[in-house]
Amino acid sequence: MIFWLLAGALTAGVVAILLTPLMRRSDPAVARAAYDQTVYRDQLRELQEDRRRGLLKDSEVEAARREIERRLLLSDAESSPQETAAQQAPGAGSAGRWLAVALVVLLLPFAGMGIYLYYGSPGLPGLSFAERQDGSGREAEMLVAQLEQRLAGNPEDAEGWLVLARVYERSGRYEGAAEAYRRIIALGRGGAEVQASLGEVLVAAADGQVTRDARLAFAAAIEADPANPRARFYAGLAMAQDDRLDDALSVWRSLVADAPPDAPWRAVVEQQIANAMQSLGQPAPGGDSATAPPRGPSAADIEAMEALTPEERADFVRSMVEGLAARLEEQPDNPDGWLRLARSYAVLGDGEAAGKALARAEPLIEALPAEAPERAGLQQRLEALRAAIP
Repeated sequence: MIFWLLAGALTAGVVAILLTPLMRRSDPAVARAAYDQTVYRDQLRELQEDRRRGLLKDSEVEAARREIERRLLLSDAESSPQETAAQQAPGAGSAGRWLAVALVVLLLPFAGMGIYLYYGSPGLPGLSFAERQDGSGREAEMLVAQLEQRLAGNPEDAEGWLVLARVYERSGRYEGAAEAYRRIIALGRGGAEVQASLGEVLVAAADGQVTRDARLAFAAAIEADPANPRARFYAGLAMAQDDRLDDALSVWRSLVADAPPDAPWRAVVEQQIANAMQSLGQPAPGGDSATAPPRGPSAADIEAMEALTPEERADFVRSMVEGLAARLEEQPDNPDGWLRLARSYAVLGDGEAAGKALARAEPLIEALPAEAPERAGLQQRLEALRAAIP
């Protein structure tokens, strides 16, 4: 209903605009004479102004004034009969005008209606907001399919491949995104950002592991831009996954030293540094190395990542959680580490994995001596997490 009201209002507005000049009653000859008279009167005023300023002699002024007055009288004489005839025959020329008015009033709306009925979809039912939201995914899939079809016919379009790679990456289709980034690189457009993006989606596809292909991509990114922060971070992560924590610390510390104070990823890298130092038994700021758990994300880490893009957050969280899980498999006698892993899985919404981590922590806590000072705190954390995990 709202559509038809708007369409009617727009049609009425267009008709009114078109009718305005048609409804004016004017005679071209009379209008021309009136224009000439206005010009002659202006010339008389200018002539007097030139005389006052001394630009013309009196004789020249009088001669010019007589000529202008003669033309003014002649124009007035010619316009008077035409005005009289127009007043006496108001219907003259009206037939054509009214025919034009009828065409505008009738033809324009009906023609517009016919075009809409032929090309539009008047029978399409309206959709509620929820229904439109449900169809947004299908619409996105259609747009992706159209982009894929266009790129199939024009595979040299590097910008199109970049758009497709970003869409694939946001939708979690990491293999497709990697292939699109490779296409861009093959077209000679593989700068540092594209190489770093390729490496990042390869890490995401490998569940946080920096694979050989990802390492090659990050190496190419660093070669193109030694200051690229994403490539440097993942280079350090690869070293950490190879148990080269000292080398990883060197890379990450250099990255933090070069980062601006307001860099959104700075807190994440600093946390990785603290985790690596704790794993090496080195004292970390604000912590005790003797009781430090293996590296991994805490709830504060997850909150720090809120400033990152969704893709960067997913990659960072996945890499840290998987790193913590791998470390605990190597050093399973750490109840505090299993509780941290359970909390990380709970923050990520993976209740099943969180429950399994709690199951690994519980017997370790029960095995502690009753007089152990840390047992009560670990038991309280265990119960709190168990109550919070669905």
